[in-house]
Amino acid sequence: MKSTLWAIFGGFLLALSGCSASPQNMHRLQVATSPADAMVSLSATGEFSDQTRTIAGPSPLEKDFNFGASNRLWLEIERRGYQPEVVEVQPETKRVQLQLTPTRDEMTGQPIEDYSLSGISGIAMVPPDFVIINRKFSSEEVDEAASQQARDILLEEIRRYFSAQCEMTVLPPSSQNGKQLKSLWRDTRTAMEFLDPIRLPYLPQPPCLETRSGRQAACALGERENAQTLLLITGKQNRESASLIAGKIGMTVIGTASSYAGSYSRAAARGDSFFVYNVYTPSFAQGTLLSAALIDSATGEVLWLNKGLWGAIPFDDPATVDAVLEDLFSGLREALSKGGK
Repeated sequence: MKSTLWAIFGGFLLALSGCSASPQNMHRLQVATSPADAMVSLSATGEFSDQTRTIAGPSPLEKDFNFGASNRLWLEIERRGYQPEVVEVQPETKRVQLQLTPTRDEMTGQPIEDYSLSGISGIAMVPPDFVIINRKFSSEEVDEAASQQARDILLEEIRRYFSAQCEMTVLPPSSQNGKQLKSLWRDTRTAMEFLDPIRLPYLPQPPCLETRSGRQAACALGERENAQTLLLITGKQNRESASLIAGKIGMTVIGTASSYAGSYSRAAARGDSFFVYNVYTPSFAQGTLLSAALIDSATGEVLWLNKGLWGAIPFDDPATVDAVLEDLFSGLREALSKGGK
């Protein structure tokens, strides 16, 4: 079993082989739950932050845990439709076996179904909200022409990307949609900022758009377009002038080429033991930020979301755009394909 830690600190991916601040105090621990497939997070303090997370992966699992100087750890165990559990463990614990307690939907009072994206056959895409910003030493300005070109390319490439999985329409920019789109964007941006892309399928309660007006807007737009779901993409690209870049000589500037969900899935596929990440994307000088969310139009539930930071994307290069979309929509196309077109 590998012991590599993969992290997003301030939005940057760093390999941290053996770089833990705690002394090495490794002990094997098994974690099993009934039902299985519960996300296991760990903490050395007993406090679990919504900002920074260390996760061991879904149950059942068996790994070497570093119990550090305190000789103890806390595990938080989450699964859709069940009450979260926090368990203190020590090296002698050896094995954790939990029977999870079912819970009900806070909004409907009904039992909560397992997380699934299968069965989705229709998506209405909201035109992307994306801008390209030219930055100089003393000013920055939106490049309207380049921004519109990027939005058009994103729209077309995303439609093509999902064409084999489901029917996709595009919401027209009509005055009828204006007020509802404003409410929808407001709540979706909040979700994009605060929801954890990796833990979302395991959160005990289905996350929904924050306000009633946002949920009503999703419902109205979905009915108007006869679409089960709404897809929203937002972001920006900062492009720095040559003189500004030259002024940074001697500075270390690290970029990423990865999304949160994509990084986690690749780390899991390699067999890495733990994944450490910061939920919040940082401010950045140069590069591209993209966030995407899929909303259930009937309920306002946030079905899926992901976000990431990349270098400057040349939107006139289809291969580069496709590679970014493949990462941004990590796992989504495969999940949708189970529902058929």
